[in-house]
Amino acid sequence: MENDTEAVVDAKTKKLVQQPDYVIDIIRRSDSDQGWYLFRKIIFERVNLVPHQQIIYDEAGEIETSVTYQVYEDHNGVSFPKVIEIDRPREEYSIRLIVDKLVINEPIRDDQFVLQQPPGSQLVDLDYPQNAPAKGAPAPGPGATPQPK
Repeated sequence: MENDTEAVVDAKTKKLVQQPDYVIDIIRRSDSDQGWYLFRKIIFERVNLVPHQQIIYDEAGEIETSVTYQVYEDHNGVSFPKVIEIDRPREEYSIRLIVDKLVINEPIRDDQFVLQQPPGSQLVDLDYPQNAPAKGAPAPGPGATPQPK
């Protein structure tokens, strides 16, 4: 764990101020047996102890993902960020998520996991491929009947 500060804009004065933070460093053993490395940093505001940033590193120490959490709101006793920004520098990809509605700890029904097949679509069971040609054999032509194996 580290004590740290970061520059933030004060809401009242609109000036940069140093905000005290706590940083939790998570280390992980390398998959390639090259020792330990910094895997993740989770940065908390020291005043209210909510995480506001998370940085994930690869084994070489390069940032894979940086996530910021902003505008926490209470949802049935659970504090959750309304704005989540995810940055993936390697892929040159960023996304900003804004939570409009959040439902927490409501019962889950079995019918929520049933997917209806869209009209006009064809169902393909990948465990039992249809019309799959044998190795080295040409693919069957249109209208061909699958041959037993």
